Amino acid sequence: MRLRDLCQVDHLGLKVLTGHDLLDRRVRGVSTTDLPDPTRFVKPGELVLTELTWHDGPESARRFVAALAGVGVTALCSGTALKVPPSDLIDACAEAGLPLLCLSVDVPFSAVTEYVLRRLIDELGAAPRGLQGSRRRLASVLVDGGSLTKLVTAVAGELDVPCWVMSATGRVIVGSQPLAAHDRARLAHSFLSARFLPGMSTREDGTLLSVFPVSKGAPHRIANWFLAYAGEQAGVGGEHEDLIVELAALVALERSRLEAAQRIERRVFDQLLDLLASGEANLPGVVSRLHTLHVETEHGLLAATLRIEGVARADEVGAAVLDELLRPIAPGVATAREDGEAVALVPLAGNTAEEIAEHVLRGARTLEAGLGKARIALGLSSVTTGPAGLSSLIEEARHARTLAALGRDRVSAMTAEDVGSHRSLLAAIPGDLRRSFRTRLLGRLQEYDAANQTDLIETLETFLEESGSWAATADRLHVHVNTLRYRLKRIEELTGRSLNTLEERVDFLLALRMR
Repeated sequence: MRLRDLCQVDHLGLKVLTGHDLLDRRVRGVSTTDLPDPTRFVKPGELVLTELTWHDGPESARRFVAALAGVGVTALCSGTALKVPPSDLIDACAEAGLPLLCLSVDVPFSAVTEYVLRRLIDELGAAPRGLQGSRRRLASVLVDGGSLTKLVTAVAGELDVPCWVMSATGRVIVGSQPLAAHDRARLAHSFLSARFLPGMSTREDGTLLSVFPVSKGAPHRIANWFLAYAGEQAGVGGEHEDLIVELAALVALERSRLEAAQRIERRVFDQLLDLLASGEANLPGVVSRLHTLHVETEHGLLAATLRIEGVARADEVGAAVLDELLRPIAPGVATAREDGEAVALVPLAGNTAEEIAEHVLRGARTLEAGLGKARIALGLSSVTTGPAGLSSLIEEARHARTLAALGRDRVSAMTAEDVGSHRSLLAAIPGDLRRSFRTRLLGRLQEYDAANQTDLIETLETFLEESGSWAATADRLHVHVNTLRYRLKRIEELTGRSLNTLEERVDFLLALRMR
């Protein structure tokens, strides 16, 4: 297919801005990128689609266009809210001899991608065999409206092995068969901690698996998806790996479609945040934007904020991570980036605030394996059932996140409830002081438990949680009261502290909370 043919397709409505004499160039593929340096992620002969989020002036335009021209792409196509791309981009393309097309704001990139793929498939001919045939069949599945599930099932059938698309938190997005929770955790850890990718892992039954990144252009591994596939050929090069590479490219294309919809959503959310920050927000304006975002408040709504320190493009990574942590449990969640942090409005959607907090923290801690020296701080607000208090709700989440950041853990979280408890005070204590306090009170108990396979720490924690009730503690631990009496006496002997006074119990409780 030639570029001229593409420009004559009515429903695409492409407009040629420069390079009218270069329209006989062949289009051999299509890709989407908004990276400032797209060199590694585009191929010769491709039509490159971009929303220009990388553009911040003439110099950025020259660098971007020079990179594309150096690779040998066929043309550049822009699609933005602007009717015409910046003049410096047009000039840069003219100087580099790179055709520049403009896509109408009401035509999605997916329409161009699907048309190009369909034409290329038609040109390749019918009844293909071998690897090329497999590639064409996969592309046909996508172009004909097939879902990710159909794509993964098709690859699993071609390779005759199980296959999954997963997020870095261990969530299975689609898969050709069920995957146990412990296997999901193993795969996520292998993907996040591997020095080089593709990497290797094993299922609990010893089956060998390979993990393969979906997008090489992801801002950070914790914000990426990955493929996992199993069987005797897992990890081996050749045809199987080529087909996995092809699947990864198609999954990346599907994810880019989802992200395009989320970018539109985030623009509306940005408007809402600006309105709230201005101090001039009126209730009808807030309600209107919430309605546009499909965010319901009547069944309960909370705010969440997340900040990542120690990674490049932290705001982009943070928004992707927060969205991944929340969307599976809270359909209708809206996320945005603001001043280096990610912000979300979270409908409870039948969950409790405690369940959402537990789910988010569990997922975030899964990401620890890929953080390195980076840190994640999370804050969650209390719950509201009306739109009037959104500003205070977001500020509450930010205050909780600020307190969470005072901790020394790689992943720390604080809820509005925590802010009003001793947990907020503990978060402000330096890590070395917390460890010292815990060791002085509980060190001998931990050593005794390790040496004798006893449960003195668990006994102490249960006793305090049951407010010193002998009967309730013995019942929870499934032991006789005399056994409990012996354990508590041993705790007092080893620590030199009495459990009979409130002051001593408070010290023990704080030490147990200083993880």
